[in-house]
Amino acid sequence: MIKVGTIINTHGLKGECKIALVTDDVNDRFAKGRVLSLEDGQTLTVASFRMQKGFGYAKFEEITDIDQATKLKTKTLLISKEQLPNLQEGEYYYYQLMNCTVYDQLGNDCGQVVDILETGAHIVLRVKKENDSFLLPFVDAFLESVDPDSKTIVFKDMEGLR
Repeated sequence: MIKVGTIINTHGLKGECKIALVTDDVNDRFAKGRVLSLEDGQTLTVASFRMQKGFGYAKFEEITDIDQATKLKTKTLLISKEQLPNLQEGEYYYYQLMNCTVYDQLGNDCGQVVDILETGAHIVLRVKKENDSFLLPFVDAFLESVDPDSKTIVFKDMEGLR
């Protein structure tokens, strides 16, 4: 299951929920009729969704008042991997990159991806091994191969990178 948001508060008396989003495609993830799951297995069906000041506001068919919505505070909203659209070759979901083992072109284990940072131009992977870490720009100039199935990334080690 993939996290798409966390319910952080209620909004209004009719059960609308304020959501901190962690997804890139809110229109798809929160489309009317989309079924989202909670960690306990409960499902919620999106009745309506809107954006306001960087937060999502969703009304779910199963939630009809503020009391029901209040019980959802701090709950994580999830979708299954099967619900994600297919990507073009060379594109990856963040969950596919997290925890990948990173090797240099000589085969040395340089650590694991522990964080993904968005810089605007491209993403940067934080690679950590024991007490050392470095940032690896996720761009073709630095990458030799990415294999999300075997959870491995091979990069071209250049002077000053680590």
